[in-house]
Amino acid sequence: MKESEPITPASRKSETIEPQNVKGFRDLLPRDAYRKNEIVSVIRRVYESYGFLPVETPGLEYLEILLGEYGDENTKQIFRFKSPEEQDVALRFDLTVPLARIVAQYADLPKPFKRYQVGSVWRADKPDPGRFREFTQFDVDVVGTSSQLAEAEVISAVVKSLREIGVGDFTVNVNSRRVLNAAISKAGIAPHNAKKVLRILDKFFKIGHQNVMLELTEGRIDSSGDKIPGLGLKENSATLITSVFVIALSSPGTSRKKMLDFLTEHFGEESCSDLINLDELLESLGLGSNVVRFDPTIARGLDYYTGPVFEVNLNNKPLFGSVAGGGRYDNLVSRFTGVQLPAVGFSIGVDRLLAAISSEATNANLVDVVVTIMERNKLDEYLKIAEELRAAGIRTDLYLGTEKSLRKQLQYADKLNARFAVIVGSNEFQNGMVTIKSLESGSTLASETSDRTQWLKESREKQLEIARRDLVTEMKRLVDKRKLLITLE
Repeated sequence: MKESEPITPASRKSETIEPQNVKGFRDLLPRDAYRKNEIVSVIRRVYESYGFLPVETPGLEYLEILLGEYGDENTKQIFRFKSPEEQDVALRFDLTVPLARIVAQYADLPKPFKRYQVGSVWRADKPDPGRFREFTQFDVDVVGTSSQLAEAEVISAVVKSLREIGVGDFTVNVNSRRVLNAAISKAGIAPHNAKKVLRILDKFFKIGHQNVMLELTEGRIDSSGDKIPGLGLKENSATLITSVFVIALSSPGTSRKKMLDFLTEHFGEESCSDLINLDELLESLGLGSNVVRFDPTIARGLDYYTGPVFEVNLNNKPLFGSVAGGGRYDNLVSRFTGVQLPAVGFSIGVDRLLAAISSEATNANLVDVVVTIMERNKLDEYLKIAEELRAAGIRTDLYLGTEKSLRKQLQYADKLNARFAVIVGSNEFQNGMVTIKSLESGSTLASETSDRTQWLKESREKQLEIARRDLVTEMKRLVDKRKLLITLE
């Protein structure tokens, strides 16, 4: 269309629109969506086994509810706009602030209140590997108790969830805001700068020691050429506060007991009291230093944390950074009620976790069985077969396409990574038989074979012919056997 020509409804119809995602947003196609659903199902089952109860909150909150709790530097990452009533609203950036709101709003909730929630959150930050502007968090929280049993429970629930998902080697790193505050005080940093210092320290692993020093002092130029202003601290203060990080990094294998000795020596027993208590509870749960370690470099950038803070890292995939994080936030609910209500929570970043372990999801079986259609005049029989298999708990896809070729139908089944195909042709119908074809090693054969008779001949060892009446029993046995093999692997 020429620039001078006006855009009309008719001209719009003739144009094509490029299909693309908004920057920082993504689609999940069946394999990844299936794996994500599996991850969520495992976490939900574990959390419910601990007695946590589900809640749901809207994606939109009034802007005033969210502002002030994300940190001044990060409020620019909030997606905000006007509602149809011209009110200031925003997309939630986490699930913790909405939890604080509903606890304040519904006073009859049981206390302590143990809740879990899974849902999308939105942050307008720079996309990175495994980091998106819309992503799913799965939170577990305890509201209404100062007992450190709450910390122990949420840590234990997250550890069990990650183990059952099968993420491989991981570590829960724990620190305390009380330790960090003591370090800030010892470095002679003014209290009004404390939150700003913590936000910079939280980027230690992302930007490195030297860049942290620059942001604490004179500022720096980032990789894009943008000027990042410094906090203006004296160099000796910045050196003192980062020395804790450097020392901790030099001894990554330090046991919790040794780290407690180090922290107590430098910052006093009172600053470490919550970590000392937590250590005893973790030992009772059988969570040793190889799973949960104390790490004074963990800061967490959100302003609302008041006590212990946690992060989980996949030890073999450091590129993805933290896949879960949380901590104690004893003052968040008081914003709404004026009364302090202690709370602690842990959040798993489901999408980042999915991105980190996506290589393990490539062979996910989206269905167990595909029932092929060989005789178009027998559609009612194929429907009965599919329904019988589904009633037995077998994930069954009845081929709905128009392709008559068995090869084409098997290619379809291969794209679903189906485990088996059920084939019933004229001979099978006549003899009261069905053929079960194992597909897990036959994709190449299926793509190269165009004739059903040839395919049957060449893949005899991968198929089983049985009586029609025995189909459900035999299919159930084969599917359960394959599930057992996957579990043993």
